[in-house]
Amino acid sequence: MKIAKISLMVLGAAGATVPVCQDGEPALAAGVQEQQSAQESADADKLYDLVKQARADLRQMRVAAGLGSGAAAPEADPGESHERGEGAGEHGGREGRAEGDERGGGEHGQSGEGGGEDEGAYVPKMTKQNELFANGARLVLAFDPKTQVFAGSVTNTTARTLPQVRVEVHLDNGTELGPTKRIDVAPGQTVPVELGAFGNEFNAWVSHPEAGVAEGHGGGGEEGAEEGREEGAEGAGEHGGGEGRGEEAGEHGGGEGTRPRGAAYRPVYNQLQILRGEMHAFAIDLAARSSRDER
Repeated sequence: MKIAKISLMVLGAAGATVPVCQDGEPALAAGVQEQQSAQESADADKLYDLVKQARADLRQMRVAAGLGSGAAAPEADPGESHERGEGAGEHGGREGRAEGDERGGGEHGQSGEGGGEDEGAYVPKMTKQNELFANGARLVLAFDPKTQVFAGSVTNTTARTLPQVRVEVHLDNGTELGPTKRIDVAPGQTVPVELGAFGNEFNAWVSHPEAGVAEGHGGGGEEGAEEGREEGAEGAGEHGGGEGRGEEAGEHGGGEGTRPRGAAYRPVYNQLQILRGEMHAFAIDLAARSSRDER
């Protein structure tokens, strides 16, 4: 009962606050846009903290039920990927993504720290990524099928602070996960990374850490660039055949269209997806224990 209350509270609050953008809406004046962006960021931060608290409550419930605080992280696969291109198999290259997505600017173009979208080839679902990127960030990431969460860490291997580090995962079904919330990572510091993939069916994935602010954009300006990139991807899906991300996401359900259009809310949405996966895993564990008790 408490789980249901938690999920309804969080999902209801998120649904009431996340704005829905419609095509054809009149453009807002620059000052109004900045004010709206600042308000959205503040609202998104509150929702983010709320979902994190719900996840903490769920962990306490697991412990009280004698199930531990959560599922263990998956072990490394023999095909662990240390360099781009290993374990790509039939998903080598970026054939599953639209040309507009690869070449578009915005957050996925060059970043202030050289952390653009140079994430390499897709790897099989259960491959553990352990890779050092050109911007000096080492990303370790693996998929936990029980919670449907990509979990791992980012380490700053440089002698300078990496600003506004965030991580995304691209699935071969056309869905983009994340990004995670931006965080400054000090030299030598390691920070945890989690990206929820609840409800997605996929066979391969690719991920990359980004740092800094995209050229020509401030912190709030990347939202417009990101939206432009997505519109380019949708156009490529409509006109570029079956390998475009827009078309592919439509075939598999969910995908890009399920994320909030406002960039400020995407880390919140990611946390909601993680919470959904953790709740699903909790329900399975409770059912399994009940089944054992009945024997």
